[in-house]
Amino acid sequence: MSEILPIETLVRARANELGLAPVDLVRRAGYKNVAKGLRRLDKLYVGYFEGARGLIGTLPDALDVPEATIRQAIDDSRRQIAKTAEAAWRAAFKPHVVILTEKTVPHPLFIAAIIGVAELKRVDFDPDSSPVTYVDQALEGLQKKLKRWKGSRLPCFGRPTGIIVNYSPDQAVRFDLDGAPAEILDGAYRLGNASLSIRGRPFSSDELRAVLFEDASG
Repeated sequence: MSEILPIETLVRARANELGLAPVDLVRRAGYKNVAKGLRRLDKLYVGYFEGARGLIGTLPDALDVPEATIRQAIDDSRRQIAKTAEAAWRAAFKPHVVILTEKTVPHPLFIAAIIGVAELKRVDFDPDSSPVTYVDQALEGLQKKLKRWKGSRLPCFGRPTGIIVNYSPDQAVRFDLDGAPAEILDGAYRLGNASLSIRGRPFSSDELRAVLFEDASG
């Protein structure tokens, strides 16, 4: 069961006070196309605020509450989402390596989104292997990626410049390409994500590959 965000709690409680069903609410929010309004409401409830910007702008009048009240509920929701994501990331953490490259922002972005940033820049260790082998595994994994892509560069990111071994969520070390330690970091180095949006809906790398492979096989 997914968590309920503060913005949903606020909207539902205020709508109940006013005796508004969801259909009535989106109409008061200015949606002549009720189905579209309900979809925007669903996006709001799950924290997809970018896809619900229009609704957010009309909610204060629709619910007869100050704009600051809506903004506060959204800010509280963002914090809750971030806290939940952080807890999930820590719970799922496994030691791994991030490859540093000459480009920090991938180009072209859509290619990186299709391949997956982790597929390009992350190396996972053999299960139950000792931390003393991590650097050797990392450098070997880097060479395998370069061999896979048949060159000295990683697609979208360019030449490797170093590696970071993430030993734990709160411990990481940067090494050069010869395996010499260069810097101790306060926490794990986190990979960013590249995604594409189609008609306002973001697609992950896995979803994009599934769509492309399905289209190719069909």
